[in-house]
Amino acid sequence: MLRKVPLIVILGSTGTGKTKLSLELAERFGGEIISADSMQVYANLDIATAKATKEEQSRAKHHLLDVATPAEPFTVVDFRNKALPIIENLLSQSKCPIVVGGTNYYIESLLWDILVSPTAGEDVSSKSPSPQKVAAAANDASALKDNGSTSTSVAAAATNAETVALKSGNLQNTPFIDPAEYSILSSVLLHNHLKMIDPETANRIHPNNKRKIMR
Repeated sequence: MLRKVPLIVILGSTGTGKTKLSLELAERFGGEIISADSMQVYANLDIATAKATKEEQSRAKHHLLDVATPAEPFTVVDFRNKALPIIENLLSQSKCPIVVGGTNYYIESLLWDILVSPTAGEDVSSKSPSPQKVAAAANDASALKDNGSTSTSVAAAATNAETVALKSGNLQNTPFIDPAEYSILSSVLLHNHLKMIDPETANRIHPNNKRKIMR
């Protein structure tokens, strides 16, 4: 049986032994280390950021250290776009990627498809169809389902009706949102849907905290 190559994530505060553990794992499993620290990406900040020393870096290959200068912006989108190809390349070589860092949002951008698209904050209301179109699409889907058809076209029509309803904010008849729809929905819209499913949890989360809502 083939074994899947794992992706190891070590997350913790400064001074908790992340570097030591990552080196031990890299040496044991033949992995490479990917830094997920928002300060260690910058060159010439070695001491202030507790960056792995040259001796430590010689024990295992490190990625995403010193890839930017303090004078240039480096965002979570930049990190994700650099880190994902590295991870994919390591996995294709059956090498274990070891993601190490203390910047939660960097790590979350790798583990979940969240928030970091340039269009993530775009207001979907301006692109929503009219209520009449939503009702028409829903009626079409309902009629097709009543006929008992199981063809591909019926399934596509029903899915399209659900998608139209989601984009318009009409969620009353949509008990489940496909994760593929998350990126096109506003945090407020998702929060309203969460209220329908789990009011207690929704009351503990701010409507603008899209990451927690999506979880």
